[in-house]
Amino acid sequence: ERAVVDEEEELEEEVSRSEEDSESSEEVSWIQWFCTLQGNEFFTDVAEDFVNDEFNLTGLGNLVPYYDYALDIILDIESPQDEEMTEQQQDLVESAAEVLYGLIHARYILTQRGMLQMLDKYKRLEFGKCPRVMCEGQPVLPVGQSDQPQKHTVKVFCPRCCEIFYPRSSKNRTADGAYFGTTFPHLFMMAHPDLCPSESPYYVPKIFGFRLHKESLPKKVEGKPKAIE
Repeated sequence: ERAVVDEEEELEEEVSRSEEDSESSEEVSWIQWFCTLQGNEFFTDVAEDFVNDEFNLTGLGNLVPYYDYALDIILDIESPQDEEMTEQQQDLVESAAEVLYGLIHARYILTQRGMLQMLDKYKRLEFGKCPRVMCEGQPVLPVGQSDQPQKHTVKVFCPRCCEIFYPRSSKNRTADGAYFGTTFPHLFMMAHPDLCPSESPYYVPKIFGFRLHKESLPKKVEGKPKAIE
């Protein structure tokens, strides 16, 4: 009987250990959770060692409220002061964590490691394709119109026609453009010259097969529009 009891106890311990192991393996970090939220498909996972390096976060403390608390959330660090916060303060801290992560993300994707992660997403067409007919489905890259948050939402840049567009899916149009920055797609193409596409042809208006004379074209399509910076 004792042998049977011992076997049962050993079996229970093994089951308990396996349950603990499965629970620990199923634990998802805040960064992983954030990047899997609907609308955040353009984001990549920032390596924790990059976030832990204070040099990489220089100046962000002046841009993000509740900076220390927000950083703890991103790194899954529990603080005893969290329990003292009101529900409203917790909401503000969580919102600050999203802003802080976005600004860190904009810096991370300019590193070699970050670019490689974005390269995988680019090759899988996770950012979409250029809607312009003449670009023939050219893959696009996320870009911001400003490096300052709360200015513009994210757009996509086509390296073939060098134009920017709204993301095809409306769920991807809410992310702040500053979380990707104005530099990323251009530095990305410089780092991967083998991905640079050929120049895109342009559409030629015709009537009965004949090209329209320049003077016959409406003013709005004559020449190239003024560059906006």
